[in-house]
Amino acid sequence: MEYEEERLMQLVNSGKAWEEQVSCAEDGVCLRSVDFDQPEGSNKDNEATKTFMLRDFHFQADITGGAMDMFSAANAQFCFDVFREMSYDHTTENLFFSPLGLLSTLAVVLFGARGESASQIEKKYSDCMEQLYKVKPENLDFKSNIEDTRMQINSWIENKTKGEIKGLWSYDDIMYSDELVLINAVSFQGKWKHVFQKDQTKTMVFRLDESQSKPVQMMQLQGVFKLGSIQEAGVQVLEMPDVEGHLSLVIILPTENVSLGQVLREITYEKLKSWISPTNMADTAVDLHLPQLRLDGCQGDYTSILATLGMTDVLDPSVANLSGITVRGGLVVSRIIHTAILKVTEDDYVLSPANSAGQVKNLQVFQVDHPFLISVLQKDTEALLFYGVVSNP
Repeated sequence: MEYEEERLMQLVNSGKAWEEQVSCAEDGVCLRSVDFDQPEGSNKDNEATKTFMLRDFHFQADITGGAMDMFSAANAQFCFDVFREMSYDHTTENLFFSPLGLLSTLAVVLFGARGESASQIEKKYSDCMEQLYKVKPENLDFKSNIEDTRMQINSWIENKTKGEIKGLWSYDDIMYSDELVLINAVSFQGKWKHVFQKDQTKTMVFRLDESQSKPVQMMQLQGVFKLGSIQEAGVQVLEMPDVEGHLSLVIILPTENVSLGQVLREITYEKLKSWISPTNMADTAVDLHLPQLRLDGCQGDYTSILATLGMTDVLDPSVANLSGITVRGGLVVSRIIHTAILKVTEDDYVLSPANSAGQVKNLQVFQVDHPFLISVLQKDTEALLFYGVVSNP
């Protein structure tokens, strides 16, 4: 699929019929339809197919397989574009984020963007956000009550992430000139089909680079996993499914003669899909060694990254039109803040024999003792939910 303008395509299941003109449904979902290349087999008049454009960004909702492929590809391209910009100055650090979380944050504000001919009521925007995203915009005082504002933001984040993300914003993070700040925080700890047991964890060496290493708490587990060796790419790939089979944690480990930097320069969404396909992966009895993981992502401002990727109008007071959010003119997005947390740790309950390699001999060792790439995918759609690198666990 040609990416270009579809950079910020987002799956939005509005449940509304196709409308040719600007429309506001009774429940406040206000969208403008545009021409769009429909996936093969879909129909513009079909209830299942709805396409909308807000300024230069497309949002696609379709239950057909073709549209899901398009969404997954667009989401993945967005992921790799953002990650490329992130990694320029952080080559030796852990980098981790949720492309889907960041996209949904942009969707929230872009539903309030308006073209010259569109005229909407701001209450409609609030109702729309509550229905589609279960969030409501909050009016905060960035000028005279900075400390209360900071505490309110941090309290909201801590509550929504069940205490995993605390104190995200310091006093210095809030600027007097802030008008509209987008904040997205995602915390994820999956329930995996195979679980690590605490009594199997040992202190082992993790090689940071050719000259440096550090001791880490290395978890250990024997089980049957999807495993692949991609010789032309110089990587081994292991897939850990969740209990329900909907998600997969994918670990991409460079071989001894290949650096993580080489893998990152070469990887694409199409290559990733190929690496985890049945052609390259097979059920294998594995002796897995994986460091305890708590990835705190890149807690920070993604505004400049997204501007570099082409999202400029909503940041520029001379052209921004966010009248769908407020009737007051001149509103622009001041900052876009995102952080994501991933935890992979031991569990206390005993591993089921059905999930264990048991007494199988000739286990293949998968020892994650040097920098690697990690992602969480939705299995049915192959959509990238989380993506990052672990250089220093």
